[in-house]
Formats: sequence, structure tokens, C-alpha cells
Amino acid sequence: MQAESQQMQSDNKASDRKPLGRKSQLMDFSSAGPGTPGGEFLRRFWQPVYASRDLAIGTAKPIRIMGEQFTLYRGESGAPYIVGYRCAHRCTQMSTGWVRGEEIQCFYHGWKYSGTGACTERPAENPPGPHKDISIGGVPAREYHGLIYGYFGPGEPPAFPPYPFSDGGIIENLVTEFPCNWFQTYENFADEVHLAFVHSGGGSHDDLKRTVELPKLSAHETDYGMSRITSISGGPERAAHLIFPNTMRIFLPPQRAPNGKEIGGWRDSYLTLVPTDDENHILFSTRQVHVPQEQLNEYWAIREQVRQFVKSAPSIREVAEAVLSGKKVLADYKDHPRFVFIEDAIAQLGQGAIADRSRERLGASDVCIAILRRLFTRELTAIMQNKPIKTWHYDGTPPQRGF
Repeated sequence: MQAESQQMQSDNKASDRKPLGRKSQLMDFSSAGPGTPGGEFLRRFWQPVYASRDLAIGTAKPIRIMGEQFTLYRGESGAPYIVGYRCAHRCTQMSTGWVRGEEIQCFYHGWKYSGTGACTERPAENPPGPHKDISIGGVPAREYHGLIYGYFGPGEPPAFPPYPFSDGGIIENLVTEFPCNWFQTYENFADEVHLAFVHSGGGSHDDLKRTVELPKLSAHETDYGMSRITSISGGPERAAHLIFPNTMRIFLPPQRAPNGKEIGGWRDSYLTLVPTDDENHILFSTRQVHVPQEQLNEYWAIREQVRQFVKSAPSIREVAEAVLSGKKVLADYKDHPRFVFIEDAIAQLGQGAIADRSRERLGASDVCIAILRRLFTRELTAIMQNKPIKTWHYDGTPPQRGF
């Protein structure tokens, strides 16, 4: 038995060693910090940073976005602002201070800053007024359909809002933290095959009938990024729009009541992945659903039930780490309100907090992954060479729902 175990370890080591020489040929898709190609790519677009409902008037919050720390606050007019994390005076954290009108005042010695980060008051200094050479910096902030966005890049920000919705319906937001690198989840968006395995035990993806057979796959570059197209047995195609650099638009199945009854229509969904750092990210989901008037009360009752359940349930990080450590099994969390996200998190965190792609063996089923990486490699290479990237544009045409 010991000899058999030693042979197995030897085989694994030999297998592991073989592809390592490819590492130098792979683009760094994972890094999102300032000065990295991936980070510079992400910073050229508006990024959601916080749910509007969680930032009351006159309050401030610390946020971490793409490896940098900032202060988010809402002025007394209701407008959101994003400024530097620390006071320019003695470098204490600005979110512990007070919102005064549209400005924020430091908790430590009362230095005050505008929504652009400019110093407007130093109470204990002489003179106490503004100082033209002192600033903690700030970035443009805007609000759209329940999310607060920031623009962290150079020059003038692109057009806002970053994506359109059709008129009417209910707009919902979901903010979910994932304990792994953001690009692993973005690759997961491009990977329809995983539904037949990762989500075979339940959850909303059961409605897509993906456990019956594996889909036929294709993908191609578009004006907005990449279109992922799948079909089953010659049936209608289903498309997902990967809107570069870090958003997907897709239609998700209707909300279901406990008795299995469908409430409302399919949910037009934008899912955006924002790195907090290289090992963690936040999924911001904005969904539009049209619910018949006679189902509205039932719909809101179910949504409130889910919201309360999420509050009391363990976090996705806790569950994923418990399953991956062997302390729990996935079936222990079958009733978790974020079960589908848990399935995804286990698969993605199981790759490591930052996946080592040099050890992979890609196959024909990874065609969409390969195309996604090829497009990102082209754009990041252009950034590294100080060349212009493609001008990405999304006209709002919805993807094919299919199935």
C-alpha cells in the first residue's frame, strides 16, 4: 500500500511538473492593483462600489476597490462622494469623521474636505481656512438603479450609465462577496459547461435543464466584448453578453415560490465583478423583472423572506471554506438562500485564491475560455506597450434568452 502511495505521489509530481514552463507565456489576468495592466484596464470604466440602500444621508463608509482604500460618503443633498481614505494632516481614517453638508470632516482634528478631496478648513491652524495645496484626492461618483459607481481611471470618465435597461419593471440589486480572484469568476461566466456539473444538485440553474446533456458552445468578439452562445440538440440558442471588462448580461429564470410556482418573468441581469484586492471580489448584480400586478404581493413576500434568510445564514466565504477544508459537505447547505453562489464559490476558490493557469489542461469544452483570454491578452498587451486599446461600446441589445 505504501509503495502504491509513493508511486501515485511520484506520478502526480511528474504530471504537475510538465506544464510549468508555460507560466512565462501566460498573461497576468489576476492583478488589479494600480499600475498593473489588469488594474489599468478596469480603471478605464465605471465600477460599482456600494449598494445605495446601505449608505444613508450623512454617513461615511470605508471601501476597498482594486487594491486601494477610499472613503465613500453621502452628503446632505443625497449625492454620493468618493475621496481619499486618510486625512492629509495626521493620516487617520476619514470614514470615522462627520459629514457636514456636502463635505466630510476629520474625526481627529477637524480638517474638512470637499467632495473632490480639496482641503476647505483646518480649524486649529492660522489661518484656519482652505489650503490650495492640500488634498486627499477624490474620484467621480454617480448613482444608477440602486448602485453607487466610481470612476478611478485617467482623464474624463466614459458615458454614464455604463449599461441601459428597458423601461418599466422592478429593479433589484444583490451584492455578494466572493473569496477568490475576480477573473476566475469572469471565466466562470464564459463557461456554460460547468452548469451541468457544479449546479447539477439544485438551484436556479436546474430550470435551464443543463443536467440533461452538455451544450454546444461558441463565442466571438463583439463591439462590447464577447458573446457566448450555447444550444442543446439543435434547439434555440441561449446567449450571454460579456461586456468588457468585467460585466455579464444574461437572462435568469423567474423567481419561484416554495411550491414551485413561477412568480414574474425572466430576470434581465447585469452581473459586474469588482476586485477588492487580488484575492477577493464583489459581485454586483442588477436585475430587472416584470411582475404582473396580481403577483406583486406574493413576489415581494418571497423576496423579503429570502432577504431575512440571507441575514441569518453563514456567508459564502464561511461555507466555501468549510466545504473545501472537509469540515462540511455541500449537501449540508442545500437550503442556503445563496446556494447557487456557494456552488460557484467552491469551484472557484477550489482553484486557489489566485488560480495558477500554468498547470491547466484545457480541452475543446474550454473554447469560450480560450477566446476570452485571447481578447484580454490583446488588450493588456496594448496597455503594457502604451498603445490604445479597443473602444468598447454596448448598445443595449438584450441577449437571446433561449431554452
